[in-house]
Amino acid sequence: MSAALWCAGLAAFSLMYAPQGLLTQIADETAVDASRVSLLVSATTFGLALSVLPWAWLSDRIGRRTAMRLAAAGAAVTAVTVPWLTSFDALLAGRLVQGIALGGIPALAVALLHETSQPSRAAGMAGSYVAATSLGGLSGRIVVTPVAEHLGWRLSLTVLGAVVVILMAALIALLPAGDSPSAPRPAPGAVFAHLRDPRMLALFGIGGTLVGGMIAVFNYLPFRLEAPPYSLTPTVVSLIFLAYLGGTIGSQVAGRLTGRVGSSAVLAFASFLLAVGAAITLAKPLAAIIVGVVVLTTGLFIGHAVATHLVGARASSGRAQASALYTISYYAGSSVFGWIGGLAWMAAEWAGVVALVIALGLTAALMTVRAASRPK
Repeated sequence: MSAALWCAGLAAFSLMYAPQGLLTQIADETAVDASRVSLLVSATTFGLALSVLPWAWLSDRIGRRTAMRLAAAGAAVTAVTVPWLTSFDALLAGRLVQGIALGGIPALAVALLHETSQPSRAAGMAGSYVAATSLGGLSGRIVVTPVAEHLGWRLSLTVLGAVVVILMAALIALLPAGDSPSAPRPAPGAVFAHLRDPRMLALFGIGGTLVGGMIAVFNYLPFRLEAPPYSLTPTVVSLIFLAYLGGTIGSQVAGRLTGRVGSSAVLAFASFLLAVGAAITLAKPLAAIIVGVVVLTTGLFIGHAVATHLVGARASSGRAQASALYTISYYAGSSVFGWIGGLAWMAAEWAGVVALVIALGLTAALMTVRAASRPK
């Protein structure tokens, strides 16, 4: 199960965020502005947000493992076909469909690990899965950019797509056979019960604001660094995404930090890391910008790992629906704030993006008081 979830995290998140390192090249070729080209990332995250509840409902009827296998197969097909859609509008539509296919993986993975692992290990496994997603996001961004400089962005995305096909096939093979339920079927009103829970709503909001801040930074930082006075090549700029390794480490230690100082303190700390990291990137030296990106990325993944665990732990029933609602808010935040970041960039360039991210980090910090309480 652990190996299957690692394949899921690596494949899904490399595919989801791969175009982020190519946005400047795609914008030049398709003659669209920075805000519009960022929709190639937002379309997939929006499609994922739209589909996670239907995937959760489907998994209640056909089983978590069967639903994840269907999602993996659909994502594998889109991985190698979407890059060859000819027009920008067709690419947007294809990325939306890709997100719908991917929606069957994140929410079901969290529900599955809570239903198949002992409670004492759930936080650690959740952190391990989030670490896999951070490595997937890193590999997707950092692999395609140098390949695109030699073969073009379409071929580079196809090469990544072939790797995703292999990982999805491994996921399908590694998931144990059978789908005997280990949790009771949720009541019909499970979704509305979660939406009436103020602590759940706070957790959903924390996920959406934190990831929205990080995505805004990664969407528009290449536009800053590829322009004077830095004038870096896309391949060099893609190395900035190595900051994801800070997120990988952060998500792995998040469970241990929570056990020592409490979830509320860890969530508040993660939120402030996002805001402080964004502020550091206002500095002009490239080294300071890199430090800021590492700090904010670490904050996002610490907060995401803790919030993911708290959602699963608090949901005594309707766990798949709770995880789906968290996933919706997480990727809705990614889509909306990733796009709003483009408007901030066009209005005030990097200072506008940083102001948005700081506001999102402080908003998340305010929500931690309500969110981090003992599971009911």
